[in-house]
Amino acid sequence: MPEPDAPSGDLRPSLEITELSLLLGGVRALSDVNVVVEPATIVGLVGPNGAGKTSLFNCVCGYYPATSGRIRVEGVDVTRRRPHEMPRYGVARTFQHPILEPQYTVLENVLTGGHIGIRSGPLSYALRLPQAVRQERRTIAAARELLGYLEIEHQADLPAGELSYGGQKRVELARALLTGPKLLLLDELASGLTHEEVMDLAEVIKRIRVDHRIAVLLVEHHMGMISAITDKVIALVEGVKVAEGTAAQVQRDPAVVEAYLGAA
Repeated sequence: MPEPDAPSGDLRPSLEITELSLLLGGVRALSDVNVVVEPATIVGLVGPNGAGKTSLFNCVCGYYPATSGRIRVEGVDVTRRRPHEMPRYGVARTFQHPILEPQYTVLENVLTGGHIGIRSGPLSYALRLPQAVRQERRTIAAARELLGYLEIEHQADLPAGELSYGGQKRVELARALLTGPKLLLLDELASGLTHEEVMDLAEVIKRIRVDHRIAVLLVEHHMGMISAITDKVIALVEGVKVAEGTAAQVQRDPAVVEAYLGAA
């Protein structure tokens, strides 16, 4: 029998993954993985290619059904939830390569994340009823505020395809934040960026944690970013958690060193 949903509360972990296993096409992508992300903390998830990092993200977001184990967000069991349900549980995600509509403006791309907070039905919007209009204005104002917070408000009316790669990543981040998440999953935010862009984004993530009290789980290969912003780092190798600790501790762990460099 599935466990009943538990009430949320600040004392519960923002994310608790217990004994999570995943089989994909007969291959074990994850094996009994345990992860805890406390409220308003930043946790890094590292490991070589094929370690299972993205598979874990996909389980949390509902794209892959877990073979066994539990996933809880603030105490609520979300193990069997679908991707479109996750925003209502406070989970938002960005992708390694931004998924934007390049011909639409930056603001229009961000607003696609605002539908989760809109309660008026399509008929209300079609008839331009006052409640629907007020909600629409509030959502647009919130989107513009986030663009300002991420220092790209001056690009709000440009086609998203005209922005730099780093700018597009900020657009996707704004769209995720517009859903009002409790837990933010960031998939290789530093990928494709210059060192300066990476460290600028690292400062943004630290501000988000402080200003919005959002927990962050970050998949990342850029160890400079990992070292700069994480409270804790978890290392996966071939779907198994092999180390957990500070960034410095995990980088020195023999199992992690062997996974990256091979046995001596």
